Amino acid sequence: MPTRPHALQARSAGLLYLVIIAAGLGAELALRGPLLAPGDALATAENIRAGLGAFRLSLLLDLVMILCDVALACLLYLLLAPFSPVIAVLMAAFRMVQAAILGANLFNQTMALNLLTLPGDLPGREALALAHLELQAQGYDLGLAFFGLSCALLALILLRGPGLPRIIGWLMAGAAPVYVAGAVLRIMAPDMTGLIEPAYLLPVVAELAFCLWLLSARATRGVAPRSS
Repeated sequence: MPTRPHALQARSAGLLYLVIIAAGLGAELALRGPLLAPGDALATAENIRAGLGAFRLSLLLDLVMILCDVALACLLYLLLAPFSPVIAVLMAAFRMVQAAILGANLFNQTMALNLLTLPGDLPGREALALAHLELQAQGYDLGLAFFGLSCALLALILLRGPGLPRIIGWLMAGAAPVYVAGAVLRIMAPDMTGLIEPAYLLPVVAELAFCLWLLSARATRGVAPRSS
């Protein structure tokens, strides 16, 4: 029988995705990024102390992003399992592994915050704080390796499923290797990670397009899933 994705589930997933995009980009680019001075522990410490509100808000937005990501993984599984249950569960599992890594990674940001705000004299606290922030960046990229695999599986479903947006499937197929390549470069050639940064525009476009599709009426039309 034709399957109609539940309108509330699809639009809830789209809303969660929108929050994830806004919170993730806001935390990294608008709030935390301007406070960091790569390689300069003292300047980074001074910036964070002067902008504690922004740094704390970036931590909160990261937490919101991760919580929404867990919920989104569940909703996407429910919406896409009729098309390919095995691929859908793998897609959700890789997304949840990413969320678990990013959740654990929040301890690095919290530790940096504690080091810079605890009273008393602690020699080398600025260097330790910067080390934790660098670990946070590394952990974020490593988590995105699992997210890249989730995107690849999502792309496979979108490209195979009747009535699903193939153009977004191709965009997701292009986004997946960008995430994986970023993680590999972080491990193998960390000094070269800046070279891939412009390529992250493609994943942003792909995820935003998928988010808007979930929010649209098209995502709630009846389609006939093919079995796998």
